[in-house]
Amino acid sequence: MAIAIDATVGGANANSYLTLADASSIIDGFVESDAVAAWATATTDQKNRALYTATQRLDRERFLGARSTDEQALQWPRSGVRKPDTYINTYAVGFPFRITTDYYTDSEIPTQIKQAQAYLAVYLNSAPDALELSGLEDYKSVSIGSLSVTPNNEGAVGADRIPPMVERYLIGLRMSGPGNIAIRRS
Repeated sequence: MAIAIDATVGGANANSYLTLADASSIIDGFVESDAVAAWATATTDQKNRALYTATQRLDRERFLGARSTDEQALQWPRSGVRKPDTYINTYAVGFPFRITTDYYTDSEIPTQIKQAQAYLAVYLNSAPDALELSGLEDYKSVSIGSLSVTPNNEGAVGADRIPPMVERYLIGLRMSGPGNIAIRRS
């Protein structure tokens, strides 16, 4: 059965942040690779499934702020999330916060989220089982007797992790992860 994409911002039945057309316009700008070539030859249903799966994986992240409404199906749009670039520039030049321009609106999905979804969809389309890993993909070899661990430096992605490029898109939008610092009171 074919899957239909619903990219209604804040929609109760939304299952994607991007329409297929919007995703394709982002992906068309990616550097040509085997994964992008596989996307170009994929069927509409395969692309929709990759977009859907990418959205489901992104929505498992712990994002800053709160969902804009209780009725929305997806994590975005969110209230109370400061724009990462504005955050850096505001502190660098010392200007006070500008509420209307420093925060995402309750009906805005960050470009970073859309780019992360597009990138992850291309990745998933080229490696459909990519998120169903054992967790040992980060290692070339693992031994128990006399403990010998050899890391895999070939870009493997472990169980339920996402490619490093997607991690970079999410910097400043989620509570934890690479590029984000968790602060705890002791």
